Amino acid sequence: MAITFNDLVPEFRSLLSQLLQACAAHGVTMVPTESVRSPAQQAKYWRQSRSIIEINGAVAMLRQHGASFLADVLVSVGPQNGDEVTKVLPGNSWHQWGEAVDCFWEVEGRAEWSTTKKINGVNGYHVYAEEAERLGLTAGLNWPRFKDAPHVQLRADDNPLASGLSWPEIDQTMRNRFGAPQTTAGLVAAFQGAAPAHDPIQLSYSAPEGWNVYETTDVCAAVFRGKFAVDADGSPRAYNQDDSIALDYLANAGRPGNWWALVTNPDGTPRVQDHADPAPGYYVSTTSLTNPQFPANRPSHYVDASTIPFLVLPGGRFQHFTSSKILRPGAVGVAYNRLNGKFCFCQFAETGPADKIGEGSIALATELDINHDPKRGGLENRDVVWVVFAGTGVGRGMSIAEINAAAQPVFDQWGGMARLRSYEQL
Repeated sequence: MAITFNDLVPEFRSLLSQLLQACAAHGVTMVPTESVRSPAQQAKYWRQSRSIIEINGAVAMLRQHGASFLADVLVSVGPQNGDEVTKVLPGNSWHQWGEAVDCFWEVEGRAEWSTTKKINGVNGYHVYAEEAERLGLTAGLNWPRFKDAPHVQLRADDNPLASGLSWPEIDQTMRNRFGAPQTTAGLVAAFQGAAPAHDPIQLSYSAPEGWNVYETTDVCAAVFRGKFAVDADGSPRAYNQDDSIALDYLANAGRPGNWWALVTNPDGTPRVQDHADPAPGYYVSTTSLTNPQFPANRPSHYVDASTIPFLVLPGGRFQHFTSSKILRPGAVGVAYNRLNGKFCFCQFAETGPADKIGEGSIALATELDINHDPKRGGLENRDVVWVVFAGTGVGRGMSIAEINAAAQPVFDQWGGMARLRSYEQL
């Protein structure tokens, strides 16, 4: 979703522009990720770390204090999962008032979240906070509790309640500004027609890097459109000391002291396959999902990218992609190449970098008629629609027949190819 400043109050919009320019003058690039945040999105953030007792208590409190609109919003967003993001209830964040924005520090084209790391002697978040304070803004990095380095806001008051507004006043302002509580159809409309208005789909995750994941709520699934990077992990011939004979470059498996994609010996060196293995002389490549019936130091313990169609999801983030059910490795899904109309059932078998989405196995690329070379293949444009059904599959690798048998009925119940094609423009 593109970030717009149009809905920010004019004074704050002007100061924010000055702030970003001031950071740039220090060699620091700050990239806005969120400006105006709806009460529904605030409610989702707040709910995802709260127990049902806390949620029911907050709903009762809002109703008791004359904030029925906000109480309805808090109820309407449904169950959420994830770490604590905010302590602020919907309506009581300056994001809903157009007076706050969140930015990340961009370093070499990637989001950097550390507040201690320095590039050329400076940390971007400290420059951002210092320049914000110089302009009279309030920086979340300087808050005494619950420091929020990406956040800056117009006022010094922590929130609208702290500024002297009452819950009825906040509730009425939110009602006037945002209208009726968002339904799933309303959320779709808000995100510019990602699917037909009647379709029960909602934005579930918006990444700082610019990609989004949606959730279908009738049949719980994560849906997104992405590129296709080809993954060789789990294949017996994935990695070798000699890159020229391996399917992929050894650098993609890690480095001495930190081999994240290889089985290692007690001394930390990669284990080399012997004559009892399918590819003697090659290293043993791992996957997040395993076949526990086989020894952990053998290739058979892992899901073979060259024979099994599987997808890869961002490590540390995929838990946020669905709310009504938990998404776990082993779940089944489907990938659809909108360039040629080919699709294939697959299994979620591997996790990858947290900042990237859109990756699948060699076998999956082959089925979608995509160049399946891990070194030079794949698709650079977002031409694949991916769907992963939460609560499906098993906690181990599956054969192709098992994947198809598990995926077909839930895919049909979900809406099949007609629904899949409707998401080509996500």
